Amino acid sequence: MAKFDMGAAWDDTVALLKSHTTLTGTIAAVFLFLPSLAVAWFGPTPVEPPVGATLDQVIATVRENVWQMLPYQVVVGLFAMVGTLAILRLWLSRAATSVGEALSFALRLLPTLIVLQILVGIILGFGFILLIIPGCYLVGRLGLISPIISDRGVYNPLDAIAQSWAMTRGNGWAIFFFLFLVTVVLVIILMIITGVVGVIAGAGPGIGHIVSGFFESAVGVVATMVTIAISAAAYRQLATGAIPEVFD
Repeated sequence: MAKFDMGAAWDDTVALLKSHTTLTGTIAAVFLFLPSLAVAWFGPTPVEPPVGATLDQVIATVRENVWQMLPYQVVVGLFAMVGTLAILRLWLSRAATSVGEALSFALRLLPTLIVLQILVGIILGFGFILLIIPGCYLVGRLGLISPIISDRGVYNPLDAIAQSWAMTRGNGWAIFFFLFLVTVVLVIILMIITGVVGVIAGAGPGIGHIVSGFFESAVGVVATMVTIAISAAAYRQLATGAIPEVFD
């Protein structure tokens, strides 16, 4: 059984991010950046609770914000699913793959991705309800689903879950902590950039809203690309037991 090596996985993550940059950048711009930017610029303005709001009023405000953003987030999520799988296809394909072929592949598997999103959401939801720790462990065990689908063309959602579960046996916590540490760093960077941009451009309507929305979307895409590369690197390592060369 292969043991997950965080250092080797990070090296492979960097190598993946440097490969096919023109092609993956094009997909990321269209399917990750532009939908997020459109929502940031043209989506509904969050509702603020009244001054001195009670707990019930705060909860009602949060609920209203969730419901008004839900349709936009669903659309952004669908674009992200297609873009993520297409990028993984470019990184993991053994043969030369064009952007069109990668997108066509991702679109064919979109129904599988939607079902998986629901199933994994339910599984992780139960895991986090059970005192959080089981949910963290499940994040590591189910973290290779997207790379498995993109590399092997798995159409059966349950089969994809089973393969991820088998491949991460003995490595669930290592994968989770790797994802967690990188996520913490990315969140800190995002908060710093958002704060700096907010101070310089302001957060009110007008130019401040436009600039802050642009930078938040851009940094979010970079963070997403890093996360996608991490999952691909973990998959490549555990699928082969060694770090392969980047497929050019």
